[in-house]
Formats: sequence, structure tokens, C-alpha cells
Amino acid sequence: MVLGMNCLRKCIFPLMWVGVALAAAAVFAACDGGKSQGGPDDFNEDFGSGNSYSRPNSSSSVPDVVISDEPMVEDTTEVADVKSLPKCESKNEGETFFVAKENVLYFCVGGEWRSDVAETVGVSCKDGSLIVGASDDLVSTAGGFGLDSTGVMVYRRQGVVVAGVAEKGPFLHGTSVTVTELDSLKRLADSERVHRTCITSGNGSYAFDAFDLVSPYVRVEVNGYYKNELTGGLSSELVTLRNITDLTDHDSVNVNMLTHIESIRTMKLVDQSGYNSPIRSVKEKALQDVLYSFGIKISGFNDGSFSQGGFGGFGGFGGFGGQTTATKSKTADRIGMFDGDEFSAALIAVSVMLQRNGSGREMLALADSIGQKIAGNGNWDDWSSRARLADWLMVLDTSNAYQTIRNNLEGMKLGEVADFESILRDFWTGNYQFPACNAQNNGMVTQVINSLSSFFACSYACEGAPKVRFTCDAELGRWRAATDIEKDTVGLGADTSKYDGAIRPGVINKDKSYVYDASKKQWRPATSDDIMDFTAVEDVYKSLGDDESVVFVLRHAERTNETGSKGHLTDNGKAQSKSVGTRFAGAGRMYFAYSGYTRTLETCEGIASGAGQGANAEVLDGLDGNWFVKAGDPSIEQLTSWAYKEGYNGSFYDLELRSKEFVSTYILDNRSKLQKVNFYVSHDMMVLPLTVYASQKKVDLRYFDTMGSRNWLNFLAGVAVIFDSAGNVRYVPVRGLDSGTMKL
Repeated sequence: MVLGMNCLRKCIFPLMWVGVALAAAAVFAACDGGKSQGGPDDFNEDFGSGNSYSRPNSSSSVPDVVISDEPMVEDTTEVADVKSLPKCESKNEGETFFVAKENVLYFCVGGEWRSDVAETVGVSCKDGSLIVGASDDLVSTAGGFGLDSTGVMVYRRQGVVVAGVAEKGPFLHGTSVTVTELDSLKRLADSERVHRTCITSGNGSYAFDAFDLVSPYVRVEVNGYYKNELTGGLSSELVTLRNITDLTDHDSVNVNMLTHIESIRTMKLVDQSGYNSPIRSVKEKALQDVLYSFGIKISGFNDGSFSQGGFGGFGGFGGFGGQTTATKSKTADRIGMFDGDEFSAALIAVSVMLQRNGSGREMLALADSIGQKIAGNGNWDDWSSRARLADWLMVLDTSNAYQTIRNNLEGMKLGEVADFESILRDFWTGNYQFPACNAQNNGMVTQVINSLSSFFACSYACEGAPKVRFTCDAELGRWRAATDIEKDTVGLGADTSKYDGAIRPGVINKDKSYVYDASKKQWRPATSDDIMDFTAVEDVYKSLGDDESVVFVLRHAERTNETGSKGHLTDNGKAQSKSVGTRFAGAGRMYFAYSGYTRTLETCEGIASGAGQGANAEVLDGLDGNWFVKAGDPSIEQLTSWAYKEGYNGSFYDLELRSKEFVSTYILDNRSKLQKVNFYVSHDMMVLPLTVYASQKKVDLRYFDTMGSRNWLNFLAGVAVIFDSAGNVRYVPVRGLDSGTMKL
């Protein structure tokens, strides 16, 4: 009678997405023009067909992440208490439920729920399902192996009660447990003596009835579904984990991811000894090698050095070389996930790492490949695979997925969950070659310098590289993903030599800007109160109130290299002017004024032509390019420095007073000539300061600031002076082209 596994397997949910703290980064791109999108061709392939990693892009920092690509499988065979059991009747005969309050399995047998079936009737298991009654292919068997020279069966141990816990998280009831005795006379080949039992607990624990052992060397295997610590559900596939161990002096045998990987190294060490070393003598060394390969140091156990040769350290942990003696003794089959100690933390961490590729076949394939590497020379020296794993762990960390995993583990209520997070962080920061995060390095911001990582950057501000950067947070005691302001202000300085209100583009995010607050000696993100954009001239026109008129005070269109008063517009400049005019075709009669220079007149004529009318432009003295200049021939650097910082007072008039004088004299006092829409065309040396004043210094035209944007006023850009019949005035920075700024 197969118990109701359909009830267990029927609930499959969509992928479990974890929200991100930061958005996606561009994958690996070399500074000399390597791929800026997509990374290496084998990026997804290397992560496995069931990988839980989404390709980054160049828009921001860290990609969205799925904790696991495995379906979320709900365990529907567990209820809180007996009262929650469904009615037991013929249609659900044989179903089983685990009652959490009692930690007991209940079986629907003969119309009633019973908890004594395993003892009175007996149960077997196969393919993750419990079966009421004995099953011939699962009962314990004894073969002819183990006869001595006289033909008498020799038992090394009698009445052995093997027990333990099977975890990847905990394996579910219905999991089969098999103990296969290994023939020490045949290079530890499988014997015919096999013992089987089933997990009938809710915590992955199992226990055999007493049996006799001919060989103390055994392989313990578990096959079933487990509680997935990454998703909080169950594994979507049956999984088989193993342990090669020695039952000479103990009966307790846990099976987990450490025993699974370590078993390969154990057999290799026995083989290297010519099968003259008992398994128990190499188990601890095999565990040391496995932990060492994952960069896990446990004080007094594997924090020293090893005789198999040195191993170069990377970042978070150092290299090893030589031989020391451990002060702690431990084998993998004595470690449990919920023991709450350093070894437990290591088991959880390795279990999480190995599930990078999924919770089934892909996970086991990764585990076995790592085990084979370690078996070879005691090291996992596949640096590409390590880098890809580091990338995945980093993304999980910065997405707060570690907390999700902890919540899932603690929700199982099986014991203390040790600090596995620090081990995962040591792994990815070590592979990224970051130094230790401490008070000395607090606030340090750096890029990934491991060229095998998908987040590698050839330098801190490497063009085309991923935008993710990391900072040492001594308060947290670890590296974390840097915020935009942390990574964008590196190298900008924070001292009194920086003037208050200085604006800088982001070092990494060039599209972001930052403002210096001299009182706090620090940078802050720029807001709309700091930087004002230029508005298209037609949008300003469309927004005018019924009682409002506008004067567009603009710089002329593109000119030739002749800068004198007779210099003309280029053909492109003429086309620019006309294109602005076309946006005012329905605006009615317009008024035009210019500085007296040929290029400013031609700009007026082009705008008028585009609008379908004549210019009849008038020369206004105030539009002269020297309107703000008091004396001398100041440079453009001096002009912009004065406009923003009010220096060079001997060369310029007061910005506010001179701007107000222009508006009063040449606009408000000239209203009898003005129309609804009017164009005053002047020069950059006049229009730029007026625009800075009108925007309250919020347009970024700080050409003097060699560390800033170095923006200059674009052609056909300037300010809209909007006024009503009562003489109320407001200002809007405007552009006639796509941008209000340009680079000289």
C-alpha cells in the first residue's frame, strides 16, 4: 500500500523571487572593447541548466536573483495537530500525515488514523514513498560474504543499532536508508550484505533495528525528498546522498552534503595507502580537506597547515602549507545542521553553495565534480567555477536572500541555526580578493579584481564594466554592495578646498550628479532643487496663461569661425533657427530683437521664416555680449566662476542687480512693442549669466570647474522671461535644440 505521495507532490508554486537592494549590472566586459552585454558565451551554461542566476545588464549594479530555479513544492503531508487530520476513509486508505505537535506519523488504515502502524504492521519505503507492510525488495538481506578460512561467518560487531540524521535540509519521511557493507578484502567493493530502513520522523532522523556487521566499513545512502532551505518547500526531485564510514567504534552516522563530498576524498586516501589505512584513520583528514577547499577555517581543527602542499590564499583567507596538529576532533558523519556550532555552520554553508545549480541532479553533479577535484590533490582548484559560485553568493547576499534562508531554517524548529552567513561572505569576498574588513579599511570602496568574475572591472572607473562596487562597513563587520553615493563620490574629495554647492557627475553612474555640502564636508545626491533642466521652448509657449507673454532670450544658432560682428551662421545654424520657428507657426505675430551682430540677426530671420512671417528685428543695446562685463576682457572661466561664486567683482557687475536691470529696462519697459511671443537673440557671454541668475544657479553651466561637467551654453538656449499685465515675472531655462548645454 503506497502512502499518498500525490498529496505531497501536488502543490508546485512559481519561482521564488527575492527582492533586490540594487538593480542589474553589466556582465564581464574588458576595457579594450570586450562584450558589454551578456558576458562570456558560456556564462549560463557554466551555471548549469537549472541555474538560478539572471544575466546582468549595464543599467545598474546587481542583478535580480531567484534563490532557486527549482519549483516551490509544498509539503501537504504535515498538519499541526490530530484535529487537523482529514477524515480517514476508503478513498484515502494508506495516506500518511506527519502531526507536528506530536512529532509522530499517522496512517489511515482500516478507516482510522493510527500512529502504531510502523511497530505493529510495519512500513517500507521506495522512491520517497512509505509503504504499509513489508516489501520484499526493501527488507534487510544477508549474503554469503564474510566467511573465514574455515567457512564460518565472522561478525565484527553484533547487535549494531545504526542511527543518525539525513540532511540537506532534513530528508522527509518516506526516505529510504541503505547500509551496504564494504569488503575490506576486495578493495572495499560492495558486498552482498545490505541493510535497509525508512525515515519515519519529521526531522530526518532514522534508526535501524539491531543487525550484525561482518565488515565495519559501510556506505550509508539516503534516497528521498528533503526540505529545501533555499525555497522553504521540498526538493522537486529525489536526491541520493552518501557517506563512507567506519562502524568499528560507533553507531551514529549522519548523512549530509559534507559526508557526500568527503566520501570521495576518503576513498582516495584509503586507496593511496594501498588499502592499509582503516577508513576511520582518514575520515578527519578528508573533512579537513573539504572544509579547507571551501575556505572554511575552524579554530583548532583546520586552521593550520597541511602536508599535501601549499595552497595560495585569496583575499578573505590565507594560504596553507606544512603540517600542524588539530586540537579538535571531528568527522563529517558526526555533524548536524542544527547543532549550533562551527561545524554546523560549515555544513549549512556548503549545503547552500552546492545548491547553486538546483536541488536535484544538477546539485549532485556539482557536488560530485567538486569531490573529484578535492580527491585528486586535496584542493578544489577550479578557479572559474569558484568565481561563478562567488558571483551567485554575492548576489544572494546583496539581495538579502541569506536572511530568507535563515528564516526557512529557523522555521523548521529543529535546533539552533549557526552563523553560516559569515562563511558564505568569506567565500565570495575571498574569491573577489578583498582585504579583511576592519576599522582600518572602514569606508574603503573597491571593484572586483578577479578577472574570472562576471563583475570584474579592470579599474575602479573602468568604462563599459559592470557598475557594482563594494564597501567595507566596519559597523557591520563585513563587505557589502556600495550605494550609488558611496561608489560615485570616490576620489571627489571632501575638504574645505571644495566650494559649497559644487556639482560632480558620478564616478560610476555618469548620469547621476552629486552636490558638495561644505558645512558637512560631504557629498549628497543632487535633486531638482540643485540642478534645473532646460525646457523646450515650445513647451513653455504651450504652458502660458491667458494673461502671460514670454520673451525668449537665446544665444544665436551655430556660427562660423568668424567671431566678429559680421560673422555669419553656418548652413546648419540657419537650419537650426528655422526648426525652432516651425514650432511657433500658430503663435501669431512675434517681436524680434538682436544684438546688432550679423549672426544674431540671421538667427531672428531663421526663426521668423520657420514660423511663416518676417522678422523686422530691432537692435537692443542690452543684448550686447558685454552686458555683464564691467571692465577688461574676462575669460569664459572667469565669467562662469563669477556667475556662480561671485568672484572677480572688478571685472563684472553684480549679477542680480544687472539681471534685474535688463529685465526692467528691455522687457517690462518695452511691453508696448511686445507680442504674446517674443525672441531676443544675443551671445553666450550675455545669455549664460542671465540664465544662471534666472535659475537661481540651478542650471549646470560651471565651465570654470575643471572637475565638474564643464558644460557651456548651447546654441539657441537661454531663458524664458514670462510676465503678465501686472508686471509679475517668472523665469524658465529653455532650449531650442535637444540639449541646453554643450561641450567646448
